[in-house]
Amino acid sequence: MVDNTIQPVRCLVVPSDPGFLVIPSAAVAEIVPLVFDEDSAKGNMLGVMAWRGVQVPVYSMEGLAGSRIPVFGKRSKAFVFFPWKGMKKNTFFAIATLHDPRPRLLTRDDIEASDDDQSNNTFIRASFLFDGEPAMIPDLQAISQQQ
Repeated sequence: MVDNTIQPVRCLVVPSDPGFLVIPSAAVAEIVPLVFDEDSAKGNMLGVMAWRGVQVPVYSMEGLAGSRIPVFGKRSKAFVFFPWKGMKKNTFFAIATLHDPRPRLLTRDDIEASDDDQSNNTFIRASFLFDGEPAMIPDLQAISQQQ
């Protein structure tokens, strides 16, 4: 018999310019202070950071979502993400953020449909309202393939 109950998802909620960024916790390898080499910037990539002996490309979700890229400061963080299945073992990537994440258990009751359809943006998997505010789930696989 199939269990049709929907389980809550552990996630990290981060305020950002286009709306809350909702990230599944299981996809995050580590959250670290944001320090990157701006000289290595190209295209959608802000630059490269050294993390555990690996060079990791850093992206701005604001930029990927088509908004203005913020000025990141000393308190900024980087979410380092695990490589996807089929990727090389050390193919990590990161998303920069101005704000600290809040851990949250996301349930069906926390989200509602949004009029702001971001389905035409390659880097946004879903957009919706979270606690009445605009929110999005990034398409981490599409972002990881920017390298």
